[in-house]
Amino acid sequence: MKNSNKPIEHSLEVDELEGLLAQVQEQQRLLQQQLDYEHHAMLGLAKRLWVQQEQERAYFARELHDDIGQQLIALRAQIDSLQNPQLKQIQEGLLQVIESTRNLSRIMHPTILFDLGLERALAWLNRQLLQPTGVRLQSRYDVTIKLPNAVSLLLFRVAQESFVNILKHSQANQVDTKIIETSQGIALKIKDDGIGFDAKAVARGIGLQSLKDRALACGATLNIKSKPQSGCEISLLLPYQQLSELADL
Repeated sequence: MKNSNKPIEHSLEVDELEGLLAQVQEQQRLLQQQLDYEHHAMLGLAKRLWVQQEQERAYFARELHDDIGQQLIALRAQIDSLQNPQLKQIQEGLLQVIESTRNLSRIMHPTILFDLGLERALAWLNRQLLQPTGVRLQSRYDVTIKLPNAVSLLLFRVAQESFVNILKHSQANQVDTKIIETSQGIALKIKDDGIGFDAKAVARGIGLQSLKDRALACGATLNIKSKPQSGCEISLLLPYQQLSELADL
């Protein structure tokens, strides 16, 4: 009689274990669902913050151009009307301030990007940042599809921040940039021949982490490769499916 109960007891134990396993799996599924929801919510928040930041930059750029810039131009006209040779140095200094204000306004809100496209905007950025310091730029642009403004702006900002970091830290003589269509998406690569750095140790300290955060918010991945005396390479990949999502920004 005792032996006849063992299969039943064994069956009950198996059923209990299977039920417990099912509960654990369901809890894992719900937890993963919650994590996915929070992840998408954070990405959405980061994207909205980026859009807000660009809107604020556009506002301040207009203030620089329309308010401060116009005041400087009016001041220059007043000085010119005096026709005083002793004011020539002031006139020259004022011209430099006016041009610097215009350039700052354009960098804060690069209207050239939306008017003439990403390729021309990057050439302008090169003239503003790299050329005056003697750093050579070798560029390749091979994109046939029309990029949404938000995508062009993302690539422009990554290039801008990369150029600034190169000038500050790399001691580079040449920079190679490439924007192409790949089987996976739009790819951007920026490589310099500078002194390099320990990417893990200093990436956060020189502002490159902000590039990763911005790329992540847009559904792109950004990688930084560098080591001492070997230059630096920054690569970004934006999947094609993200283009339509960014088109709505």
